[in-house]
Amino acid sequence: MNSIMGVVVVLIVLNILFLVTGKSFFCLFKREETIEFEWLTGFVLFLAVFGVIELPIEMSGLPFHVLVYAESAVFAVLFVVSVLYCAYQCRRNDRLLWKKPDRHFKILLVIIFLLILYGMNNGVSVHGYDTSYYNGHAATALYTDTMYQYDARTGLYIGKESYVHDCYPMLIATLAKLFSMHTLVIVNRVLACVEILFASLIVYETARRLAGGREDIANWTVGIHGALSILSYEFPDTAEYYLWQRTAESKSMLCNIYLPFVLLALVLLAKEIDNKCNWLILGMIVTAGMAMSVSGIFIIAAMVGIGVVVIMTVQKKWKYMINTMLCMMPGLMIGMIRILQ
Repeated sequence: MNSIMGVVVVLIVLNILFLVTGKSFFCLFKREETIEFEWLTGFVLFLAVFGVIELPIEMSGLPFHVLVYAESAVFAVLFVVSVLYCAYQCRRNDRLLWKKPDRHFKILLVIIFLLILYGMNNGVSVHGYDTSYYNGHAATALYTDTMYQYDARTGLYIGKESYVHDCYPMLIATLAKLFSMHTLVIVNRVLACVEILFASLIVYETARRLAGGREDIANWTVGIHGALSILSYEFPDTAEYYLWQRTAESKSMLCNIYLPFVLLALVLLAKEIDNKCNWLILGMIVTAGMAMSVSGIFIIAAMVGIGVVVIMTVQKKWKYMINTMLCMMPGLMIGMIRILQ
């Protein structure tokens, strides 16, 4: 499965899961959304569910294969239920769930494909301190059937990892185990494609909503953003540097997916603060971001806190402070457990 064809197959399987779960999520709320946003939401739901399941299994000291079985079972059930629910909605409403792709959607896919093609030929950095840490823990989990009980760089048994960590290495290891792939192939090919794809979709959706639904402007924004990021990726410690030089690392996912999606969720709240679905979306990205990135625990909390306070102040709707606390609670609980363990 380490071949190009294997990578393509894994990407197809994962994206079908994201699309179907994202569609069923909005069908549940009887809300019409674009396929791009359904795609995004399904991905964030995937990360949030994975993080919530991984933490108690890791904390209990169970073997790594228990995590693989648990995640596989949950997502298999989630996929089947989503498919059945989507089929039910399709039959009930007597129409297709997804509209025929229009010209703007096809242009968007071409732009994203070109960006992914560039990313796959750019030569990602695989020798950094963080890179060796995340990939080391993922590979160690596969070969020792443990989680964070061996030093990621030396392979020596330490009993319990003292360094504050997130569950991203276990996501890498789980995908490697399920699809019989090497961890470096998962990171530098599968998750690299996933990051570029969803980073572009977030830019698209944010631009489209700020432009009043103009898909042409959103496509131009994705293209210009992609070109500018390529031209500026040599500046160290920027989002562009992480996107093209340290693709699919935890920090790269944070600054190119989690934080921009939080901004997108805040844009949704600014437009419809009364919509319960928007609050749930914010809660999912907060949970996913804090579970997948230790750095995101504090940054996401500050970003959401400041953003929601500004929105409530402008709209004079302070009653939604409770909603904010409920959205933050799962992610903050995960973060505090990580820090205090």
